[in-house]
Formats: sequence, structure tokens, C-alpha cells
Amino acid sequence: MRAGARRYLVIIGLLCAGVAISWGQRWTAGSGEVVPDTPAAGTSEAAEAEPWHTYFLDVEGWYRITPYETAVRSRYDLTGNSSGAIAAALPAALGAWQQVGADEYIGDDPAVVAYLNHPTMALQRTYRGPDGQRLVLAIVGNEGEDSFLLFSHTPETCYPGRLWQMLDNRQESALVGDQPVHARFLRMEHQETGERLLVLFWYLWDNAQRDARDGVLSMRLNLFVAPGESEEDVLARGWDFFRLLFPSALPWERF
Repeated sequence: MRAGARRYLVIIGLLCAGVAISWGQRWTAGSGEVVPDTPAAGTSEAAEAEPWHTYFLDVEGWYRITPYETAVRSRYDLTGNSSGAIAAALPAALGAWQQVGADEYIGDDPAVVAYLNHPTMALQRTYRGPDGQRLVLAIVGNEGEDSFLLFSHTPETCYPGRLWQMLDNRQESALVGDQPVHARFLRMEHQETGERLLVLFWYLWDNAQRDARDGVLSMRLNLFVAPGESEEDVLARGWDFFRLLFPSALPWERF
């Protein structure tokens, strides 16, 4: 046999052996325990594999970008363009907080329609804490030319119309990790009942361009102060709830 023919047969033999080994490995793997490519659900590794969503938070929006703009991250996808989509994205339990009652879809509320012209997203959800504390998370969102209404009809102008007397109106800050985040803060008292209410509110975009016509959310935490309760404790509780929504903040300087 010629040398060239012998080399040809050797090459063919090596190829056949490689194919046999490959199929043997597949058969063995199929008959034994298979290690999954991704962590099993319910493990801490699986939780870490869940996607993060990055948002841009500010205390103002339509007219200017402020130096208090912050980039925050959340496990919850708040990019839906309907109240139902936003409601479905938010969990009924956040840490020790549990949802109480059904979501309130307030898009057809006459006051909301009058001032915001049928926003694409408008809902409120009440949560109750382990000691009976309650708070209301309110989210109103819009897109298109009517989005500017979210910046013209603000909580400062909204709550007094519902008999809440404003006692304080300022900016508040807190740390998420080692990064500061900022929100507007209102302290109010109801003119008829004397109930005290603290409000944290901010605007949220899902892109750095912040074109409100592509969609923007106005988010509020209504924190009710129980008789004898410290307002400082209630405000700290509000920031703790904020950190459950946005557990991470990123270094961010636009200017």
C-alpha cells in the first residue's frame, strides 16, 4: 500500500474515533445527572441572575434636569404602558410589607381626568407593615404631548384641594448603599380630621434622554402618621420602602 493511502486511512480512523467518543459522552450525560446551565429557581444564584432595570430619577422633569438626578436600579419592570402592566410588575409583598385590598385604578377619577387628561397609567396600592403601619404607593404615568401635565399639576397643587394643609415643603435625601438619592417631601395635616400625612415623590424615566413624550412616571409614597408616632420614624420607614423598590443606586453625573 502506498504511503499516501496509509495516511488517508489513518486520518479517516481518527475522525471515526472522535465521533464515537463524542456520541459516547452524550449518551453518558443523558443517562446520568445533568448540571443545569442556569441556577435553579429559588436559589440565591437564581435571584442574582434576574435582570436589573436602570431608571433615572429626579425631583423635576419637564423644564430642566436638576443636579439631584440619580440613576437607580430595580428588579421590577416599570416600563409598561398601562395601569395593569405596572400593577402586574409590582409584587404584592415587598419585604415585610403586604398589599392590602385591591389596586385602585384612578385613571377615570374626575379630578385625575380634569388635570391629567386620561393618563396612560394611574393606580394606587396600599401596603401594610408588620406593626400595622400603612402607606400608599401611587403611580401616574403618561406619554405624548400630555406628559407635561405631570409636571404642571404636582402634589403641591393637588393635596390642598383635598383639604390637606401643607406645613412643610422641601427636598429630602437618603442613602441607597453609598449613593445619595433625592425626593421632594411634603408634610401635611388634614383640615377636618387632623390626620398627619408625609409624602415623598419623584419622577422616573427608563432612559437617559428623558424625553417625557416617550413616557415618564410620577411616583408618590403617602405615609400616614399614627397618633403619638414620630414623623422622623415614619419618614425613615418611607425611605426603607423606597430601598425595597430601588435597592441599588449608581454613581451618576450628567454635568
